[in-house]
Amino acid sequence: MDPIFARIAQETTNFQPGDEELWRNLYTPFYPSPPPTITVIRDQRYGPHARNTLDIFIPSNANTDNAPSHPVLVYVHGGGFFSGDKQWSEQVYSNIGCFFSQHDIITVIINHRLVPDVQYPGGADDIQMAREWIYANIASPRFGCGDVDKVLLLGHSSGGAHVAMNLYAAGDKERTSEVEVFPPVAGVMYLSVPFWYDSTKPVRRRTIGHYYGSDEEGVWGPKSALGLFQALPDDSPMLRETIDATLKFFNAYRARSTPPGTLPGFHVLKRHNHLSNILSIGTEDTAQGEHLLEFIWSCVKPGGGDGSR
Repeated sequence: MDPIFARIAQETTNFQPGDEELWRNLYTPFYPSPPPTITVIRDQRYGPHARNTLDIFIPSNANTDNAPSHPVLVYVHGGGFFSGDKQWSEQVYSNIGCFFSQHDIITVIINHRLVPDVQYPGGADDIQMAREWIYANIASPRFGCGDVDKVLLLGHSSGGAHVAMNLYAAGDKERTSEVEVFPPVAGVMYLSVPFWYDSTKPVRRRTIGHYYGSDEEGVWGPKSALGLFQALPDDSPMLRETIDATLKFFNAYRARSTPPGTLPGFHVLKRHNHLSNILSIGTEDTAQGEHLLEFIWSCVKPGGGDGSR
């Protein structure tokens, strides 16, 4: 992994459109072959759009007793709202499914609609439909006997923004008057998520202009992940469960949490960048995977964590 770490150190925080292919190609040689013990069921449809599909990675011992017991991890890919796929390549994002399923966690990797074929809150609606499909189906022996009360969400980049905009929907009075979060969520993990947007970047400005109908902050701001969270009603269950933009969200979470001052887990992964943190999972570089595993098990075991990271 040393050549990759050296390249990350060389590039520092520079990340331009098109660089994602560079990092994907750098990591591809480090992925081992998928273990034969894992069952993979691909392209299950959870909604009406062509991109409303998901893949399930099932541990070898997941359905041996036909009783729902295994935790379920749901991964939502990034891509700046306009790109990305659950099978970005043959290895990516199967690296996510293979890694966690080898640790006895049923792993679901979903696609969602992309700009220009979706507008707010369409991405959040896709997350909701996928969660409802999982709630209705994952306990089946065919899909590994997953426990619907042990479902965790992992969103990277714009995928994490869609997760947040789904969970914090009650912050938008035009979307819902419901406070209860359903189906249940045992924990949430956000990796490099744009809770707020830098609209000075031309690509970002065009994307948010399409997704939110305007690139004016007064329009998209209240509907961003941070804006929705700040507007949640005081009795929202998300206030009990759950780098500039991330710190703004972190501080908003701390200010609104119950009891006051409750902190979500916050971790900066050393020697990594926006993409390497997710691409490294399943390689010999276990730093990110181990952090996530620790959090997952803290949420699903008795006396676990507070369900936010």
